Amino acid sequence: MNFLTLASKNLQRRKGRTFLTVLGVAIAIAVLFSLLSLNSGYGKELSREVNSLGVHILAVPKGCPYEAASLVIHGGVIPKYLTAADLENVSKIDGIGLATPMLMHQFLRKDEKSGQDVAHVAFGISIDEMRELKPWWKIEGRYFSNNETNVMIIGRGLADRYNLSVGATQADGPLAGFSIVGILERTGDQDDQFHFLPLAEAQRVFHKVGKITTIGVKLNDISRIAEVSSEMEKIPDIQVVTMTQVLGTIMNLAGSARSLLLTVIVIALIISAFGIINTLLMSVNERTREFGMMKAIGASGLDIGKMVLAETVFITAGGGIVGTASAIVGSSLIESFVKSMLPYSPQGSLISFDLQLIGFALLFSVVLGLFCGLYPAFRSSRLSPMEAIRSGLD
Repeated sequence: MNFLTLASKNLQRRKGRTFLTVLGVAIAIAVLFSLLSLNSGYGKELSREVNSLGVHILAVPKGCPYEAASLVIHGGVIPKYLTAADLENVSKIDGIGLATPMLMHQFLRKDEKSGQDVAHVAFGISIDEMRELKPWWKIEGRYFSNNETNVMIIGRGLADRYNLSVGATQADGPLAGFSIVGILERTGDQDDQFHFLPLAEAQRVFHKVGKITTIGVKLNDISRIAEVSSEMEKIPDIQVVTMTQVLGTIMNLAGSARSLLLTVIVIALIISAFGIINTLLMSVNERTREFGMMKAIGASGLDIGKMVLAETVFITAGGGIVGTASAIVGSSLIESFVKSMLPYSPQGSLISFDLQLIGFALLFSVVLGLFCGLYPAFRSSRLSPMEAIRSGLD
């Protein structure tokens, strides 16, 4: 019987203690793995969502530009508005390839399943310019024209949720009587949940004639973004936000929240490490006679140390496997929790799994075991055979 088999049998002799120690490690590794997965997936998803706007610069009413930009991305309502004159002034700036007006407005509609009011987002757009910004759009049905009335396009998420099809008519709410002429194919971003209307219709329905929420700007040359932004800032009532600034600001906010989560993880790992060390030291104290007998029949201090170290690695490796598997299985619950902790969370999946992350989590658990087992292994290897046997008899 080699020391690995003996280490395994020793753990089985103390099933309750072993189970609790493994559970503590599993919880710490599960949280660690989830944070690493989040760190990998959050940036990718946020970049994809910001890029889905298809613009380089957003012109928003003066106030809090980053809040306004976030509201535009996620379908919120900005309490201030720009005008057609602002759009004209922006369009005149050299270097701008396209400046398109947008009006976003929220309205409530009662959900038939839950019976509760659910917020919906209407997005007034110039369809030709929006198609230029988002050439990846594909549609079932047709696009509306800018001068049509009582027509709209909806995202696939809305269509699936309410079982809507091309040709259906909105039954209630401010868009009652509007006919669905097209349904966007799933994009995986916020567009899946929007009602898209001709800009003039959105302004009429929501009593915002002549008003726009934001101006989306696409440049001829992205390298001139600083120069063009500076020119746009000279226009009264306009504040400029570049997509790079939006992404950087939101990532900084998310980084602060992730730092808090990381602190919690470090504390959990430290507690787990002390728990493992305490368990092993208790085991060493309880087995002094056993170790003395092993030395008396020829086992070396190194053999005993390796056995104790193997027990530690078995515990942490087992905890790593259980924790990683639990994180993968419970990823949806973990993601919901993380979204509640992080500001400006993208709508898509935030947790990204890959083999490198799984391998890192498992390797970390093994390294944790080696670290925690060094002192108990050293202490057990230094026991004198006669002292150990005598201590056990006493």
